[in-house]
Amino acid sequence: MLLSLILGALAGWAARPLEPRLTNILVARIGADLLPDAPSLRVAALIATTTVAAVFMALLNVHGPVLLFVLGVGLGHFQAELRELWLSRQG
Repeated sequence: MLLSLILGALAGWAARPLEPRLTNILVARIGADLLPDAPSLRVAALIATTTVAAVFMALLNVHGPVLLFVLGVGLGHFQAELRELWLSRQG
């Protein structure tokens, strides 16, 4: 159960560093003129990392609640914004 939360958080966190690499791959494959807009690339990177984490969970036979996995993805992806919000409310 905890592993699904951790893998989700790692998948969410990994989406931001993957976005430039995904952009380079798409430019090489389909060209810059057919490239989707920035929000679509951000979503594509998040889907890619989430899919890899889900496959990894299936290979490890992890049967955690999907809600914890999705919560982990959200926390991992928005961790910088959440941390900033938390610190601004503290001070």
